[in-house]
Amino acid sequence: MMPHSFESILESLPQGIVLLDTASAVTAFNSRTLDILGLPEGAIRKGMAIDGLLGADCRAVASRRSAIGKPYTSQFALSDGRMISLTCAPSKDGGWILSYEDISTLIRVEDSLAEQHRRFDAALSNMPHGLCMFDSAKNLILCNPSYARMYNLPDLLTQPGTPLVDILAYRSREGNGPADTATYFDVVFEATARGAVASQNIVLTDGRVIKITHNPMQNGGYVATHEDVTKTVRLAEELRRHHDQLEATVKSRTAEVERQARELERMLAQERNINELQRQFVAMASHEFRTPLAIIDAAAQRLLRKRGAVEPEFLSDKVDQIRASVNRIVDLMESILSAGRLDTGKIDISYTACALRSLIRTCCERQSTIAKTHSFVLDIDGLPEFIDGDPRTLAQVFTNLLSNAVKYAPGTSEIRVTAWAETGNVKVSVSDDGVGIDPEDVPRLFQRYFRARTSTGIAGTGIGLNLVKQIVELHDGLIEVRSAKGCGSTFTVTLPIKRSGNASATNDAA
Repeated sequence: MMPHSFESILESLPQGIVLLDTASAVTAFNSRTLDILGLPEGAIRKGMAIDGLLGADCRAVASRRSAIGKPYTSQFALSDGRMISLTCAPSKDGGWILSYEDISTLIRVEDSLAEQHRRFDAALSNMPHGLCMFDSAKNLILCNPSYARMYNLPDLLTQPGTPLVDILAYRSREGNGPADTATYFDVVFEATARGAVASQNIVLTDGRVIKITHNPMQNGGYVATHEDVTKTVRLAEELRRHHDQLEATVKSRTAEVERQARELERMLAQERNINELQRQFVAMASHEFRTPLAIIDAAAQRLLRKRGAVEPEFLSDKVDQIRASVNRIVDLMESILSAGRLDTGKIDISYTACALRSLIRTCCERQSTIAKTHSFVLDIDGLPEFIDGDPRTLAQVFTNLLSNAVKYAPGTSEIRVTAWAETGNVKVSVSDDGVGIDPEDVPRLFQRYFRARTSTGIAGTGIGLNLVKQIVELHDGLIEVRSAKGCGSTFTVTLPIKRSGNASATNDAA
């Protein structure tokens, strides 16, 4: 019986181990032997003869071992296809040791590696580009047939260990060396500095252009591919020349086309503008002028029917209607003319000492004669006596705001005008309790020809508020609006009391 420690060591070995005495009988074995050979427990026993063991002919192996006195290894296959390596080694007591090892995986790896080598050799031989590999001393490790053909190298210079300098010397004699030897190795230095692949095109003395791609290896050697790109480079140069010629032609033609397009666009814009102005004028004339003209016509017919029997009160009333309608037409015409002056890029602003309180009262009185259904509540005593402004254009501003307040508040009777001074400015607000404005429409309210959705069914041109805004801004002021649909609107004009800077009495403002 063997010591317990020896059995433990035997069981810990990765190989299958069988110990034999001088009579070729089993004296000990480990369980790994049964696993490797695929045998059940009890298939190997102590005292068992060598002939009962697997391994082709174990006795012949043992005899061969006795003849040579050294370990001997053989291989055999199991029924499940696995390959087993059997090593027979002599022991000191005259017996021997059998060592079993499953080498199936190793054989498969070796076969796979051999297949990969065959594929690599085939790929290398069939590469269209030249490939070469040099060690750190610039001695050839290998090259493919394309590399040898590219430079017409003899077999002697394609053998491993050939110095690069010998290859370059041969190529120089053959007339296919680099045309500029000083820059030939630039790609090597670049790849080394970057620690990555680098490429450059090399012109040869025979006129060819070779693209060399250099890939450094960690051991100081490198792999390089050589690709003949002569046709590609020549074609690229030809395409570049054609491209330059075409670009010059296109540039010239494009400049002419752009000039013609700009001129055409200018003419079309001018025509569109004229057509739009004409359309707007016709629309405005048909809506805005119809009412005052109808009033004038009706008043004239009433007077005609009365003929000589006209009472003073009746005559005064009809004359007031006619005059109010004429004033309305005059105001409309003034708005149109002012908009036209803005379209041409100029509007005259004549600054004087403007009595703003009196101007606002006059505008309200004129509006009262036109809109007898509304009353104007004024709170303007907080205004200074005079401000620097143009009374004519400011009258347009407040006439327009008052007219809008009346027009867009048909169901109410009161228009409120409030004014006060505030930190060097005057503020004038015109409030009504009319239809109001949708929140989405407020930002666009001062655009020319824009009309809010709540103005549907109410006559208007969309010119007035745009004109108001521009006049106010020409006075260095601003106009703001607060409104809610169905809750009326408040327009507030802010104007400076004194003009800033020294300006002439009349400005032409774009």
